[in-house]
Amino acid sequence: MGLKANILANYLGMATVAVAPLLALPWYWTALGPQQFGLVGFITMLQGLMGIVDAGTSQALVREFSGRFHVHGGQRDTALMLLGFERLYWLFGATMALVVVLLSKPIASHWLVLEDLPLSTGIHAICGAGALFAAQFPGSVYRSLLVGAQAQIQLNGVMLTGALLRHGGGVLAVHIWPSIPAYLTWHVGIGLLETLARRQLAWRTTGIDRSTLQWEFVRLRPLWKTVASLTGAAWLGALTVQMDKVILSKMVSVQQFGYYTIAASLAIGALQLVYPLIQAVMPQAIQLRDDPKGLRKFSIRLLGLFALCVTMGALLFATLGERLLTFWVRDAAAVAVIYPVLSVLLVGTALNALYNVGYIYWLVVEKVDRMLKVNLAALLLSIALIPPLVLRFGIVGAAFGWLTLNVIGFIVSLEWLRHGRSGHQPPP
Repeated sequence: MGLKANILANYLGMATVAVAPLLALPWYWTALGPQQFGLVGFITMLQGLMGIVDAGTSQALVREFSGRFHVHGGQRDTALMLLGFERLYWLFGATMALVVVLLSKPIASHWLVLEDLPLSTGIHAICGAGALFAAQFPGSVYRSLLVGAQAQIQLNGVMLTGALLRHGGGVLAVHIWPSIPAYLTWHVGIGLLETLARRQLAWRTTGIDRSTLQWEFVRLRPLWKTVASLTGAAWLGALTVQMDKVILSKMVSVQQFGYYTIAASLAIGALQLVYPLIQAVMPQAIQLRDDPKGLRKFSIRLLGLFALCVTMGALLFATLGERLLTFWVRDAAAVAVIYPVLSVLLVGTALNALYNVGYIYWLVVEKVDRMLKVNLAALLLSIALIPPLVLRFGIVGAAFGWLTLNVIGFIVSLEWLRHGRSGHQPPP
């Protein structure tokens, strides 16, 4: 499929994945109440924390799948690689779910500020988060294969259908039975169905009969260095993104955490608008790794597209943001708390979107050490800055922490502008 078709499909699929939970959010809020909705936010945070191991692995796998699949006769090698990694993903998902279940009572007792909610509700939420992770996590390896193989239209069809079923049915489930178990039961079921659909599509795309293959662990050994280094860097970055919510979940009540979750969901939803573009252009960027001048020109065009998206979003929020938020939440008291937090988070989100240009550059030229250093510094700063900011400003303080980290990351990421002018590769 062509680049334009992939970008269009990515935006349609990602828009649905991003918008569906946002449209469903007020219905979840109404049915579950502020406190139980705060637990939904904690469940989402746990998903992000457990999934950070995939943050770099999926990028490395897209790179490897793309390099193999498009080589003559490379489909079998691609299928063997998929066979090995899918087993690791299913095993890791199940293992993490078991760990979460075993730790559910200590987390609910000693971390969450449940206020009037019974301890059993917190335990059920945490156990359900583990089950949801086990159902959804393996789907990531199939997504990496489909992105690398340029089967992005089919992938987005599955994602779109899954998002509509997950949140359309989820709203109905919590209105019939307004409880965390109802929310989790529906989401786990649909998450598993989507993972299995991705699995079937991925194997069909390889064109290889899975039953004819035999897993050989030795085939994965050459990939460990690339996968491990990218995973370490991206793990730190993903952990930093979650750190504001991790710290806040300990320092404030689940109701206040629920308010922050709403603002964070909107900010992350806005950031997801650039992900389809990243997903579509990544294979092309990788093909330019031996052409520094071409990669620099490509990065400049990409920065222009991101800047256009950010500018349009800023104008929309400045003119209609508060009115749309009031219409969406339908709770003036909640809007008074959420709007200032959202305003700060969106500025940080805009910088994060622009920072992705430099991140793609680092990924393509394999400057993993730079990614690792920046992400480690951001993580340490978040741990140092966010607690005092929360103590001083409340939940908006966590948003200021997010903004500060993205200012620093964006400035450092601009180093790609200095490279590629002479046609020589930058020094490592």
